Amino acid sequence: METFDLIVIGGGILGSASAFFASRAGLRVALLEQRASLAAHTTAKAVSCFRKQWDEPDFFYLMKNSIEVYENFGAVTGLGAYDIGMHQQGWLFVSATPEGAARLQTWIQGQRALGVDDSEYLDGDAARARFPFLSPHVTGATFRARDGWLSPYEAATGFVRAAELSGSGKLFLETRVTRILLDGETVTGVETTRGTFSAPRVAICAGPHSAQLGAQCGVHLPITLVRRQRAFVAHRAVPLDAPMVADDDTGAYWRPETGGAFLGWAQDEPAQPPLDQVPPDFDFAAVVLDACARLTPFWNDVARQLRKSDVQIAAGQYSITPDSKPLIGESPVSGLYFLTGDNGFGIESAPQAARHLIKIITGELSPSQNPFRLDRPMHKTKKLVL
Repeated sequence: METFDLIVIGGGILGSASAFFASRAGLRVALLEQRASLAAHTTAKAVSCFRKQWDEPDFFYLMKNSIEVYENFGAVTGLGAYDIGMHQQGWLFVSATPEGAARLQTWIQGQRALGVDDSEYLDGDAARARFPFLSPHVTGATFRARDGWLSPYEAATGFVRAAELSGSGKLFLETRVTRILLDGETVTGVETTRGTFSAPRVAICAGPHSAQLGAQCGVHLPITLVRRQRAFVAHRAVPLDAPMVADDDTGAYWRPETGGAFLGWAQDEPAQPPLDQVPPDFDFAAVVLDACARLTPFWNDVARQLRKSDVQIAAGQYSITPDSKPLIGESPVSGLYFLTGDNGFGIESAPQAARHLIKIITGELSPSQNPFRLDRPMHKTKKLVL
């Protein structure tokens, strides 16, 4: 039996960041991951983008502070020149309707109210002049040049390496949690395939498996799991200096990736149980290519030239909450915490979400200061598609 101050379940980007900030807070922390490497499940299937273009205060709080961590990753972690694959090529939202153009202008005003002063609104002509691949039908766009994407595996590995180097963090791979141990209504540790780990605090950061772990302790985490697919298309026609491009009318999006591009589209999907392997649909490539070609028509030419070997499809699961905001905080069970329900925004929110969790664990933040607590009113919000 090993004894720690905190056990973090789940070695994705959220769990890895939590282990890092716990170690910085002086907690002796164990990070338990059931797979053979970090960030190998849901995190590995992401398009891995980040943006400061938000007009909602709670999301902005998470994303703004997380981006600052990523931009200064070496200094924050103490790893110096460590590379997390940052590509700040921008994020471009586009619309093809007058209503969409007006919506984007209003959105820019909301960003300004939160202090985002480096995003810009572009009318259709200005957008096409800046990005010639756009359709003549584009009526308006927003763009922020310092938005972009990164390598989530490198970020997760960096967080854990920094935690281990501090002497306060310890990683256990191929260690599956079989039971959270309780003494009455108080956490005492976990049972795993590697043995028993003792700790007065356990944080569930297990993505699609979080609700199952909470249910073991009688804690209901209101999470719905839906499949999200990602296509990689290899083709030299993709402009490698392009930004992340999102159709704000439909939610379809694409961004450059070495040798081609990632494409995605959050379509309506039925709820699923948690799956270790999420089966993709190969015809998703045709569907998403057609959707992206609506406002970036070069994808029509790409689609006509593709071979089967040029396309790869991957699928993971989004953990969706009723109000589209994450679950971060303490449960009714003493010593049991959670960071989950990221609604597909886990990578771009991970550093600040993890720091927020650790501040709750150490008592630096009270429940009344936590807008992501489990017992908050959860009113349904407009659908978030990216």
